Amino acid sequence: MTAPPVDRELLEAFVPEFLAGLGRLDGAATPQLAGRVLDGLRAMATALGLDALSPGLDAAADAIDPFDPAALQAAAAQLRQAMARLNGDAPAPEAAAPWRVLVVDDSPTMRSVVRGIVAADPAFTVVGEAPNGAEALAALEPLDPALILLDLEMPVLDGIGFLHRWALAGRGQVVVVSSAAPPGTPEARQLRRLGVAAIVGKPAGALSFDLAERRGSAILAAARGALGLPASPAQEEPTRPPHETPPPLSQFPPIPATASPNILASPVAITHAAPPASRAAPPPC
Repeated sequence: MTAPPVDRELLEAFVPEFLAGLGRLDGAATPQLAGRVLDGLRAMATALGLDALSPGLDAAADAIDPFDPAALQAAAAQLRQAMARLNGDAPAPEAAAPWRVLVVDDSPTMRSVVRGIVAADPAFTVVGEAPNGAEALAALEPLDPALILLDLEMPVLDGIGFLHRWALAGRGQVVVVSSAAPPGTPEARQLRRLGVAAIVGKPAGALSFDLAERRGSAILAAARGALGLPASPAQEEPTRPPHETPPPLSQFPPIPATASPNILASPVAITHAAPPASRAAPPPC
């Protein structure tokens, strides 16, 4: 049975209040606070009969118990996307294509682990890897990734240094995968100010060989949330939004040689797949 249409005047009053609640949910530091916010959001959706919000609300509930901040942020992004559709703001769909991903980590082993996690979701394809922030910046223009999975502690140019430069170009979305910025810390707040979409902690430090088993699902949920995708492939529609091409990195000043005190004697060369001749444009920044 088709749900009755929602009164437009009520919806216009509802949208800003619901989005404000999503902001509180996205920043909730404890499961108790997140639960109270979610109860209010669910009551609002139920009062208006907005069944389309139920999958996102259920995903948020799953992220609260046990508490998973990255999955909670992904659920909030899913709810924002659902709200855009309800409010008639969603862009017209285009043909689907895998979202292009750049993996940045100084450990070849961890890059391989992260690549394996991403390969488990058909919505993504890894188009390149970089061992430090400097090589990642050099790869942005030729690879044009929609998503960057970024470590923080790296030689030559660390993750923070990369983010300062990346913020100028505005290319793609960034999900940090690192043990160096636990939720609620000043480091995590700094990453948020720099525009990071989500932070997923490595469970056993810089070399977390069990990352796929313990945090793989959280990384995929955060990646999907950063791009406005449903929390799981089963809920995904084969569409993606159009996107304006960002400015080329060449218009920005070069990275100084003293960008980081940690210098590699011979940095590892970046490996990547060449961009296809034609593809759907990456998402808005």
